[in-house]
Amino acid sequence: MKGRYAMISEPNEDHNRIPSDDELTVRPSGNLNHINTRATARNELHQFLDHALVELRRAEHVNTQQRFRWQTDELPNHTFIYMHRFTGTQIVDAEPSRVVRKAACLYPPGTRLELVSDADHDTELYILEFDLFRVTEKTEAKRIYERELHSPVAGWIRGPFYGIQRIATQLIELAHPDNETASREIKAQLLLTELLYLLWPEENSSPTEEQGRDHPESWLKSTLQYIQQHYMHEIKLDTLAELAGMHPSYYSQLFKSRMHKNPIEYITHLRMNRAKEMILTSDLRIRDVAREVGYRDEFYFSRRFRNYAGYAPTAYTKQVHRNIVSLSYPYTDHLMTLGITPCAAQIQGHLPHLPRSLTMPFHAYEPWEQGRQAFLDVNPDLILTKDNATAKAMEHIGDVAPIITIPWNQTDMFGHLEQIASIVDRTQAAKEWLDKHERKAERARKKIKEQAGGLTVAVGTLTAKGPRMYSHRNFGHVFYRTLQLGAPQRIQAELNGKAPGIGFNWMPFTPGEWDGLEADVLVLATDNLHHPATLLQKLKNDPLWNSHPAVRSGRVHLVDWNAWVVYAPYSINIQLEEALSMLTNRPALL
Repeated sequence: MKGRYAMISEPNEDHNRIPSDDELTVRPSGNLNHINTRATARNELHQFLDHALVELRRAEHVNTQQRFRWQTDELPNHTFIYMHRFTGTQIVDAEPSRVVRKAACLYPPGTRLELVSDADHDTELYILEFDLFRVTEKTEAKRIYERELHSPVAGWIRGPFYGIQRIATQLIELAHPDNETASREIKAQLLLTELLYLLWPEENSSPTEEQGRDHPESWLKSTLQYIQQHYMHEIKLDTLAELAGMHPSYYSQLFKSRMHKNPIEYITHLRMNRAKEMILTSDLRIRDVAREVGYRDEFYFSRRFRNYAGYAPTAYTKQVHRNIVSLSYPYTDHLMTLGITPCAAQIQGHLPHLPRSLTMPFHAYEPWEQGRQAFLDVNPDLILTKDNATAKAMEHIGDVAPIITIPWNQTDMFGHLEQIASIVDRTQAAKEWLDKHERKAERARKKIKEQAGGLTVAVGTLTAKGPRMYSHRNFGHVFYRTLQLGAPQRIQAELNGKAPGIGFNWMPFTPGEWDGLEADVLVLATDNLHHPATLLQKLKNDPLWNSHPAVRSGRVHLVDWNAWVVYAPYSINIQLEEALSMLTNRPALL
């Protein structure tokens, strides 16, 4: 029977929780019950996939704020479920497990499966059904495949889940009835195969292939965590070696081979970088900074600091930071606006120059992919990051350079610019940009008023997480903050009493439910995981689409996601030029 789901209202029972990563269970299935370890199962899966074909049968994306149930008497196909947001219970062959976070699972045909969400949590999940075909005869002239009902492994999938949502979204697009491209079956087969290899990397794969470059071994990770938590106290080599289960001399030698410095040097560098961060971002006296990083003697600390940095701690704020690394693409934009090209950076959107690109996670839950050596090669004086990446940066490169965190949600774009300018001693450059931007904005406001009058604008995005309508931040900044245009009634009601650009960012909306979201102009951005034409067609198919004033007047505009997703000065200027053109020339894009 095909899976079916419904919104439910009966109370939820408290069952056993989902296993943690360390408690992951690999469930042998069918005639492969000799598999009893994750490593063996992983290798068996790769041998299986090397001689198999996969065929997509069904792909579904569920995104709801209501209570949810999905159940089957027996799965008709191999079924992979990625729970991007799910809190509730999964029942497999009458065995319940509690799910309280992001999770993923894979089950073979014949499995009895039920998902029941809690009443007070949003649900977003991807359900992929596919068939497996195993080669039974292989010659130079032909290959014969038979449908395989068993899988080498089944059950919970261990994270990280980076890349799964991208593949699932593409498969859902390929499975859409309107998608009639000739290569859709081949693309779906390639994506499914990529997904299965992604879920179970080979046991003998390199750290780069499996967990990201330079992923530390367990002994190293545990001792690094200990150092980062206790660097302000005395740490003995014997203690670290005992944590690693090694002889101290061997541990020190192995640590140096991995980190390019011995444990004592690593701790000293970590302490000095934390001290630099405090000197740059606080009003603490040098004696207080010394104590915060583990030195009771202010003068001894000053000598160590001079030996490490080449100058006294009191002179640090006067230093010019020539080599700056940006771990955040908006902050990369900010630096370049201030006339600084980072030596390496996360990049997205339009920039006047391209520094060395770093492969950094875009979200806090995504894995760290960039190798440590890339940072050692550029020898940074300073590392700039948003608060969602601070913990990972500390873990991987806390000893390389001071890591300065600019909180993302505590202020708006102008606040980010002022904070970064203060840190890199470019306050005058920030003031000049703000003045120039305001003059440019004033000319644009005047031109729009003369040619189009007073306009209201609704700014929305179409993403895997569902449609959103934006306010004064991110996609809506140029229209509401810069051009000072009117927002839809529901957006304006949310903004009342809140600080501009901080108190309220966006709200979800249901396509077709336009009550309170009416405006003269509708601007839409589609993320990179979607085909714009397909998503827009879904909107147009809604009977209420034509009721929106902007649709009736032909004033719906589709903007490029990459150009509008960056909430930072250089990109904002480009967005302003595009907004001015669309509002005065009135091109009918849709």
